[in-house]
Amino acid sequence: MVGGHGQLVLHAIARHKLLFGLTWAAVVGMSLGLVVTLPKTYEVQTTIQVSPTEVLGDRGQAAGTGAPATYAAETVLSRQNLIDLIRKTDLIEQWPKTRAPLPRLKDAIWRRLFPEPTAAERLDGMVTLLEKRMWATSEQTTVTIGITFPDPQLALRLVEAAQESFLEARQVEEISTVEDGIRILEESASEAQQAVDRSKTKLDELRKERASRGRRRPSISAAPPPTLDSPPSRRGSQLQLQVEAKQRELAALNEARERRIAELQSRLEELRAVYSETHPAVVATRESLEAMKKGSPEIDALEQELAPMQAELQQRGLLSDVPLRAQRERPSEIAAAAEPFDPLEDQDPQITYAKTELRQLQVRYNGLRDRVQAARLELDGAKAAFKYRYVVIHPPQRPRGPVSPKIPLVAIASVIAGLVLAAFAPAFSDLASGRFVENWQVEQELGVPLLGTLPDF
Repeated sequence: MVGGHGQLVLHAIARHKLLFGLTWAAVVGMSLGLVVTLPKTYEVQTTIQVSPTEVLGDRGQAAGTGAPATYAAETVLSRQNLIDLIRKTDLIEQWPKTRAPLPRLKDAIWRRLFPEPTAAERLDGMVTLLEKRMWATSEQTTVTIGITFPDPQLALRLVEAAQESFLEARQVEEISTVEDGIRILEESASEAQQAVDRSKTKLDELRKERASRGRRRPSISAAPPPTLDSPPSRRGSQLQLQVEAKQRELAALNEARERRIAELQSRLEELRAVYSETHPAVVATRESLEAMKKGSPEIDALEQELAPMQAELQQRGLLSDVPLRAQRERPSEIAAAAEPFDPLEDQDPQITYAKTELRQLQVRYNGLRDRVQAARLELDGAKAAFKYRYVVIHPPQRPRGPVSPKIPLVAIASVIAGLVLAAFAPAFSDLASGRFVENWQVEQELGVPLLGTLPDF
């Protein structure tokens, strides 16, 4: 019986060749049509190698720079960072242009049934979309950032922007750790300097009081006019510290941006040596380079925040590029104040105590100043070593094809399924017609043996 049905299928194909061909073509065509109309998924990822070498000493270990890979997901997938990625890539405007035909039809129907979403709702929708499609994984010495997205060009730009933001965030994080320590030390040094000035003033008053009681009057010179060596006011000192910290942060961001521009320029030259100007890889790299040259929202915001602070410094007569520690170094003046004006003044216990207090405060101030200088050396070392600490070993590249659906597999499956359906379609047609087309059908239906058949005329 199985052999008879097999003969029925083979003979039916011979009898209905047109039906066989149309069925096969319909199955293959429908499969390929679905592949074209349904959304595709492309994958882009980049891998960054993180050196475990400590460049900041104990202060860097305390800040967690020994394992920066653990902060990858927090940095890349934070809401503010995703919003920055959306704005850098102009994702809200580009998203409708890259939709597949079926999703685009669904969007058109959705717009007719429901009101147009607001700008905030569209932004929230894009943030949710990136949270689902973007990932950041980390191992002991590597960080991998990737995305699955319907458009290959947008996927490439998003991963490049995420890589750039991660490196910028790590540079600011690691360097700001030392800068915060420097700022705290400089504030302590400023307070110590003010304590030294108060102690010196107290010593001068005690000497004047002793001279007024009939002893030899000390020759106290008139107060010098205010110069850059005079101690600035407390507000001026704090403002200058803030400006210096902002300037260092701005320099770190500009350095990271210039390094990224240099990498993109080098990559563009390498691609141009192999491909033409219209090649997708060349076009993507050139667009990324142009986007980098336009500027960064973080840098623009920092410059706007820094401008009024620098203007206030200029109004106060201070220079923002003069290190604060250079304005406070007056060791010769303090040492001269601690020397006796009168050989007999050491017999006065109040003056002796004031001189001892002045020397102790000066020692404390000098120690704080030395620690500030050591911290600045650490900061310079951290900036120099950052480019060796983070190395992009697998840069993001435009995907050659979608990861879903896989077109070769779909094509092969559609051809096989089309052959199977096309083979059975003629047989079903013969069975549905109710006619006897095979000898075994006569014997099975009538229950009598078949004596013979007549040839076709």
